[in-house]
Amino acid sequence: MGRSHCLVLAREGADIAAVDICRDLPQASYHLAAESELSSVVNEIQALGRRAIGIRCDVTKGDEVEKMVKRVVDEFGKIDVLVNNVGISGGAPITEMTEEYWDFMLAVNLKSQFLCCKYVLPHMMRQQSGKIINIGSISGKEGTTGASAYSAAKGGVHIFTHALAKEVAPYNINVNCVGPGAVNTPMLQGGAPRVAERAGIKEEEVYEYMCKGHHILGREILQEDVSNAVLFLASEESRNIDGLVIYVDGGHLTVM
Repeated sequence: MGRSHCLVLAREGADIAAVDICRDLPQASYHLAAESELSSVVNEIQALGRRAIGIRCDVTKGDEVEKMVKRVVDEFGKIDVLVNNVGISGGAPITEMTEEYWDFMLAVNLKSQFLCCKYVLPHMMRQQSGKIINIGSISGKEGTTGASAYSAAKGGVHIFTHALAKEVAPYNINVNCVGPGAVNTPMLQGGAPRVAERAGIKEEEVYEYMCKGHHILGREILQEDVSNAVLFLASEESRNIDGLVIYVDGGHLTVM
């Protein structure tokens, strides 16, 4: 989805700093983006006629985030929009979950958003403008069986969004959140075995099951569907929307 967000924003005239850790993590059951993929996204943005840079950064580390933000400001002069898209899924029964795994899930899915906001906001506050879009999840609203750490982190993202919106509103900064449903990404595919076992279906049936069994619209959610919500919240058309979580979930939460 990060690639999709970058391209949708670039097509509307944004210059982009794309940020990724560019390596796999042992706690993830699927491959994360490689440096070659980050470079490919940068090339795609530049082909659209926009400026773009790619930065390797572990956004759970404050010193790396601080350096990353400084480089972006040095390159572009300012930051108008921050999209906190980083996230990792996974799960285990609470009685089998290690303390280290719990800490990891909250660091990647929640702490990273705090750190990026912490170092970007001073620049937005000085310019008296800015848009922050956090990426949450339907799991942050309803909770997901066997994924309590992920659900807790995403629920934290939603509340963090509400609180931060109140804090920075005097500086003309909007803070909102997009909560996707099931989008067919490597992250979803990595969790397919767990979902298949719980639902009693084959792994290859998981995505159709999640779309048709849990979405009242019964159709696929595309990455671009989520990115279009991000684009709207980044635009001036959303200037009076603040502290909101917009769910792009095919109506999933309607049938909770």
